[in-house]
Amino acid sequence: MKRNFIAFAGALLLGACARIGSPEGGPKDTAPPRVVEAKSTRNGALNFRERAIYLTFDEWVTLQEVNSQVFVSPPLAKRPEVTLKGRTVVFRFDKDEPLRPNTTYTIFFGTAVRDLHEGNVAQDLRFVFSTGDHIDSTTLVGAVVDAFSNEPVENASVLLYDNLADSAVVAERPYYLARTDKSGQLRLPNVRPGTYRCIAIEDADQNLRWRPESERIGFLDSFVVVQPADTLVAVPVLRMSAPAPAGRLLARRVNQYGAVRLGYGRLTALPQLRVEPPAIRYLPTREQDTLIVWYDNPDSLAWTLFANADTVPVRALAKAAFLKQHRLFFGDERLTPPPGGRRPAQPAAPTALPPPRTVNVRSGRPVLVPFNAPLTRVDTSRVVWLADSTEMRDFTLSPDSADPLALRLSLNWERGRRYTLTLLPGALMDFWGATNADTLTRFFSVPTEKQVGTLALVLENLTPGMAYILRILNGNTLEEERLLVAEGPKQREVFADLMPVAYTAQLIEDANRNGRWDGGDYFARRQPERVFSKKLDALRPGWDSEFSLPVPADTPRRRQ
Repeated sequence: MKRNFIAFAGALLLGACARIGSPEGGPKDTAPPRVVEAKSTRNGALNFRERAIYLTFDEWVTLQEVNSQVFVSPPLAKRPEVTLKGRTVVFRFDKDEPLRPNTTYTIFFGTAVRDLHEGNVAQDLRFVFSTGDHIDSTTLVGAVVDAFSNEPVENASVLLYDNLADSAVVAERPYYLARTDKSGQLRLPNVRPGTYRCIAIEDADQNLRWRPESERIGFLDSFVVVQPADTLVAVPVLRMSAPAPAGRLLARRVNQYGAVRLGYGRLTALPQLRVEPPAIRYLPTREQDTLIVWYDNPDSLAWTLFANADTVPVRALAKAAFLKQHRLFFGDERLTPPPGGRRPAQPAAPTALPPPRTVNVRSGRPVLVPFNAPLTRVDTSRVVWLADSTEMRDFTLSPDSADPLALRLSLNWERGRRYTLTLLPGALMDFWGATNADTLTRFFSVPTEKQVGTLALVLENLTPGMAYILRILNGNTLEEERLLVAEGPKQREVFADLMPVAYTAQLIEDANRNGRWDGGDYFARRQPERVFSKKLDALRPGWDSEFSLPVPADTPRRRQ
């Protein structure tokens, strides 16, 4: 018995010694996996003819997101096979892959290779070889940003073409490829001397071709020229914007009675509208690049909307069902959905309206009160207007002539007073003849002079004669927008009665003077309109604060 116990204990000890696993305790492993050169295919090889590349690491590794992380420059015609065998990553060319003669290739592995236990990424892992007798040594560096926000764009595909034709970016694969990091920076090593067209695209389908109808693009005004003696070439910042074909209908939404929503690439003006049958009553409004055609179809028949050359069929939807669920409310409020959290196809009435909001009023300015549907009439006998607790009748409240989804409220505002607007049931009538069934309440506060501040903004380095759009933003809320034409290189704009918070000043070069920001157009050789933003220090109540917003110098150039 004693002998059996000793044998059993010895077996347990041997089993514990033989068990494979991570040791408990000790410092965390932060070292990335490294290539063991003696056991791997030689990096930097000349006259390369191999069909497979082997990279053996000093520890166990994993492969992650191979399709998005591993790419080759110049791009291959066929997808390679990347597998893991033990500690070795195997990169195998397709059997029909034709490698270009006298060409330097770089294989980028991104963050695909990580150690097994801690997930440490193999740093700057790339493999370089040449099918000729030398390695190209020029490195291109640059950055990609969003054209409107100027924020860096991560994982953008930066493509270089040796074919300089405009159409190459949609018809051919590029000669070189790089991808941006989290800070939007690009680094493309081993570029041969030559002249290239350079673009940056999102490349959502990873086919290395630009799709003009859907993918953002950034491009340079001139070609990138790499000289034989160059070791480092810095390219200008690529500013990406969405394609915006003027007047092109891109999306439509017709599944809700009373409103047809048409989304355009760039809506420069309201299209010519016609309906069939003509008895359909309609009212067009616009939200940026979306056209909303509000309609009334009493007979609930199928009908057709014609917008310029586009034909939009609208199926028969019951007006009675729509009116049963329809509800008038303030357009800037988020309503509580019905119990269960699911919204039906038609907008349903919420269980309760949110509590009344308080809006700060800038003295001497009319106020627009937004609603969720076009308004046609106000019954002022059902409107209660209080200044503090005193009822007043000296005010004007009517549908706004420029925006049928808003009421224009005008009166002589008095500083330091609190106003209450109460819309009793039946006070409002909308486009379909429905009235508000709820009592709608909104508070208005007019701060005293000691509670608000004045912002003076000095715009510098303006281009005389250039049109600009100047915006003052409170977070994501637009406080005020002004359209101006620079009379000289410096201009001072003053904004009074602002709440004492930190604002952002945003200046847009309105090159085509249409009162809005426009992205670039690759084929029209037009860069995105430049946007300059500056976060300002918080205003001090009762004080005048002055800030400067300089426009960086940038000489516009025509793309070749």
